[in-house]
Amino acid sequence: MVYFPALQQAAAWNSFKEAARWEKRLVPTVVMLSTAVANVPGMGDAKANWNALAKALEVEYPGLLGNAVFLSRADWIADDRQAFLNAAAVFGGDLQKLSGLCYTMEGQVDQIRDAYARYWYEIGALASIVLSYLAATLLMRATPYLRAQGEIALARLVAFTNFVLANQTKILATFLAAVAVTMADTGTALPKIFNLTPTGGARIDFQRAVISMDPPSQWVAPKREKPEHAKNTGSAASA
Repeated sequence: MVYFPALQQAAAWNSFKEAARWEKRLVPTVVMLSTAVANVPGMGDAKANWNALAKALEVEYPGLLGNAVFLSRADWIADDRQAFLNAAAVFGGDLQKLSGLCYTMEGQVDQIRDAYARYWYEIGALASIVLSYLAATLLMRATPYLRAQGEIALARLVAFTNFVLANQTKILATFLAAVAVTMADTGTALPKIFNLTPTGGARIDFQRAVISMDPPSQWVAPKREKPEHAKNTGSAASA
């Protein structure tokens, strides 16, 4: 099913406002609908942003980290080289976890967007039916011998409309409450990754930190490609 959230929301909203102008008992319906007005296209943009961030954390940044690790293996002979490699491995794992959280947030935003889009699609379909029946009942009320039947039909139409909208809005609110709990759980995990602070022996006081100029306790010769010595084939032949 294809949704056009912005158009469907605007059409349904305007249709029920027009209906409330003709029948004041539908004003509570318009008030109820006002609680479900949302920026559905903006939710699509938020979903795209979460997806872009997740992909960057999954591919781009680990690639940069991998290049740094590769380059560090060439000429780094200090004692802290292994510590850097270990830290890079831990940080790479945290990047993957953060990427997974971003994908989770993307999926949850997408679920909310789809829920709103489906809600307004159904409300739009209901609005077209209500307007048609409302026009018919108003014509019945304008006819002397059908005025009583028109009043009864209009009362039933108002009751039916309010009942359906109340149920649909309740279903949407229940779903959003469930998703909000999941998003809150995911949101509590994000600060834990963004605020990694070394403790204990790994804690660094950067105001007092100095760079040691002492030579390393063990020299590790960097791996270098050296050309092979040419073989003396002439002397071997003369022998």
